[in-house]
Amino acid sequence: MLIISFIVIALISYLLGSLNFGVILSNKIEKDDVRNHGSGNAGTTNMLRNYGKGVAVLTIIGDMLKVFVAIFIALQIIAYTPMLLSEIESSPLDLIDRDMFIKSFAGFFCVLGHIFPCYFKFKGGKGVATSGGMVFAIDWRIALILLAVFIIIVAVTRYVSLGSIIMALLYPVLIFAFHKSIVLTIIAAIFTMIVVVAHKGNIKKLINHTENKIEFKSKKKDSA
Repeated sequence: MLIISFIVIALISYLLGSLNFGVILSNKIEKDDVRNHGSGNAGTTNMLRNYGKGVAVLTIIGDMLKVFVAIFIALQIIAYTPMLLSEIESSPLDLIDRDMFIKSFAGFFCVLGHIFPCYFKFKGGKGVATSGGMVFAIDWRIALILLAVFIIIVAVTRYVSLGSIIMALLYPVLIFAFHKSIVLTIIAAIFTMIVVVAHKGNIKKLINHTENKIEFKSKKKDSA
């Protein structure tokens, strides 16, 4: 029963994650596909650069809300699976925060869906907003710290990618600092790897000083 429950959670979370709001909103509102412009990424930053603040805000809200829904459903599945608690009573999971593990598990597959959406030919965003929603669901203290770091870095450098990468690197460090759990830290490190790999192109541009800086104003769409 435990395995079946987690398979169902993984599937539902992945399918919800695949609802990439950058693609959905650019299609519905702009009659366009954001992936055909700018960086080719279906994320908040590219939405901002091509369509303006309003659509970008809707994108980040949608991409964060879907992970909250995935986590809520995962917790409900656990709550309505009475056998699950007895099954994990003597397992390694008994040594960690079960809710945090379940939230991380659901969040992981939701982020995978966002980056590789089955509805949109497996070409999505970089998972930053979705990961951020997961972190808020797991521990709001860590989320606020990471958000503050992100804002400071972007305000100083104007590099959204740099802020995202540093947030990702700090996440497992803060998980260990607050919760002292090796298992949860390893899970957090996996998220870090996913986000960093998704930003490999940005890392090369940062090293070569060719990364685009964010501008907080609307820009006309282009295919650059």
